[in-house]
Amino acid sequence: MKFRLSSEYGELSEVRNSIPHRGIDFAMPEGTELRSLMNGTVERVVDFGTNNLGKGVFIRNEDGTLSIYGHMSQIKVKLGEKLQAGESIGFSGNTGNSTGAHLHYAMKDSNGQWIDPTPVAENVSNMSGDGFNFGEFILDKYNAFADKVIGAEAKFLGIPTKETFQETLQVWLINIGNTITDLMPEIGTGITIAAGIAIMFTGNFPKYITRWGFAMMGVISWLILAK
Repeated sequence: MKFRLSSEYGELSEVRNSIPHRGIDFAMPEGTELRSLMNGTVERVVDFGTNNLGKGVFIRNEDGTLSIYGHMSQIKVKLGEKLQAGESIGFSGNTGNSTGAHLHYAMKDSNGQWIDPTPVAENVSNMSGDGFNFGEFILDKYNAFADKVIGAEAKFLGIPTKETFQETLQVWLINIGNTITDLMPEIGTGITIAAGIAIMFTGNFPKYITRWGFAMMGVISWLILAK
């Protein structure tokens, strides 16, 4: 996570007058650029002065949830503006009822009820600050999804860990390459070499090779059957 989570959802403190915290706070320097977490529409742009959120933006996300950004120093968007994930909405600050520079992020569901935004905390953090790359953000989301897929495959196969699964796939690919060398020398040799390179690359099979492993085996099987 790029920025430290300084206050959790539901937290109680004297500053909030015994009202549970309805969002999460990220400690970050004033002037840090903030970006929209998801595609959505600007529903409200507010400035409560020294009270509450101070300067803030309310964005209705495409999934119906509402994202609320508070204590901002500057707002770059307007009411009704359509946003794509990753678009700049303004800069973090220390406005409103705040004890220091930070971003307050909160969420409501489609029925207007407060919900815990902690599950998206890392995404909010990564959307903030300099050097944001939307392509890298999408890749990170893909990597997280791929990790879940690999874990599910390992569980289905009765393999205790992802690393063990990667090692098993490593052996499978080598054996497949050796097995079909007699049938299709060029392809078999190529697979064996590729698997060998992967072994030298790292002690465990790289994740990207693991992900493509099953696709590769599918193609190989089709070629064998087609022949």
